[in-house]
Amino acid sequence: VKIFENMQTIDGLEFKFNSDIKNIYDYLEENLSKYRFDHIAAGLQSFTENLLYSWISAASSSFDSTSIVFSGGISMNVKANMKLSQIPNIKKFFVSGGGSDQSLCMGACYLYAESQKIFPKPLNDLYLGLPCTYDDYDIKKIQNKYKIEKFTHVEQIVERLLDGKIIATCIGRSEMGPRALCNRSIIADPRNRNNIEKINRKIKNRDFWMPFAPVIIADYSDKLLVNPKNLQSPHMTIAMDTLDGKNVIPAAVHQYDGTARPLILEKNTNSLVWDVINSFYQKTDIPALVNTSFNLHGEPMVDSFNDALHVFENSGLDSLWIDNHIIDKK
Repeated sequence: VKIFENMQTIDGLEFKFNSDIKNIYDYLEENLSKYRFDHIAAGLQSFTENLLYSWISAASSSFDSTSIVFSGGISMNVKANMKLSQIPNIKKFFVSGGGSDQSLCMGACYLYAESQKIFPKPLNDLYLGLPCTYDDYDIKKIQNKYKIEKFTHVEQIVERLLDGKIIATCIGRSEMGPRALCNRSIIADPRNRNNIEKINRKIKNRDFWMPFAPVIIADYSDKLLVNPKNLQSPHMTIAMDTLDGKNVIPAAVHQYDGTARPLILEKNTNSLVWDVINSFYQKTDIPALVNTSFNLHGEPMVDSFNDALHVFENSGLDSLWIDNHIIDKK
């Protein structure tokens, strides 16, 4: 941490860089070469958290504001956001679900609207992509290879979850932003710790230490999350402490500290997935599921029916839920 602090400090609202450091690469190579990569990462994370905490605390005091809206690349650091949300005088803290360059076009539209005295309607959600379109011919092409049934009610999904199945979703419009918001997700029972290894080994091919996240219905989020300010988290952008998460939902929390990066789901945002989780809750007393992005490691998130089928065929997924059908491996 001291190595990074020697590079940059903050004085009130002003960032100050150490001008004695002429070459950043040489400085870092010289000072960090004897440390392990994970120690470097931890030091950089701590330095970043402290810098942001000091700056946003100073900004809040300077402008006498108790509300913070956070965007930009660094706003995707969910662990730092957890610390920022705990600034004592901050009452409302909202982090954009698309804080990177992808939302600049939206900003341009809002700027133009303001100049023309146009008042745009607010975005209610980030399901702004294309729908999962397919037809009977697409189903006929694969009906001999898989077991296929019509989707008619959420109990079909819940039964599979309770049976230990790992299910991928390709329903409705795809989501914008860096997080899977359940329309293009992999979902599973969060109570089963073995689902971490199963998803990592058979589907995602990720490192063992990379945690998964929960999707929790807002009505009962207080059963799982420590959220004293009742912050919204519709885009999985803030980490939170959990109430005994390592034992209650072990597959959906960070195994080291029991924190979670939750998607807190309101019914009016995605009523279909909300109904699935609510039914799961009625049967298990757990108002949450594991939620991770629907993709193979190193590949983009699934968008279309063909994308979904590609990942389904090349992974250990048990079931694929597309809009009107459920596809199971035989």
